[in-house]
Amino acid sequence: MTSTSLTVSGSSREAAVRRETPVPHPAFHHALRAVALQSDWATRSMQNASASAQVFALGIDADSAEELLQMQHAAWQRLFALQSSWAQDWKNWIQYSDLIKGANTTFKFVEREGNIVAQCVQLLSKQAADLMGLQENIDVDYSFWINQKLSEKQRSLSASEE
Repeated sequence: MTSTSLTVSGSSREAAVRRETPVPHPAFHHALRAVALQSDWATRSMQNASASAQVFALGIDADSAEELLQMQHAAWQRLFALQSSWAQDWKNWIQYSDLIKGANTTFKFVEREGNIVAQCVQLLSKQAADLMGLQENIDVDYSFWINQKLSEKQRSLSASEE
């Protein structure tokens, strides 16, 4: 009877090498991912700066300047909306931390204080994530816009040279 297995057996030497290859620690993978993300962000920023320099060197029209101001205004509005939400979150946290009744044992006291601190850390983490999300969104929006403007400028230059 034939085997229906889809696995290919390797040599015992290959198996031994796979077993001996150290598996990197998850913290190492985390650090590598952080470096990769920062590198990608820096690359995008440099591409945006280059495209911006080219567009502005070729001259920017009034419509494009107006679009740029509208994007800036929208970014500010989103930031103000985040700040308003954060202020409400902190107000709620202060009310929560103020309303906690006194503990009658050290265990209860530490538990309640721990909850207050945990909520504070959670708020700070949420705010950092919100801010990074906003920044990335602005970067993507600007990148799309500036590259669109650069393409338009390049097409117009090509057409004028013909």
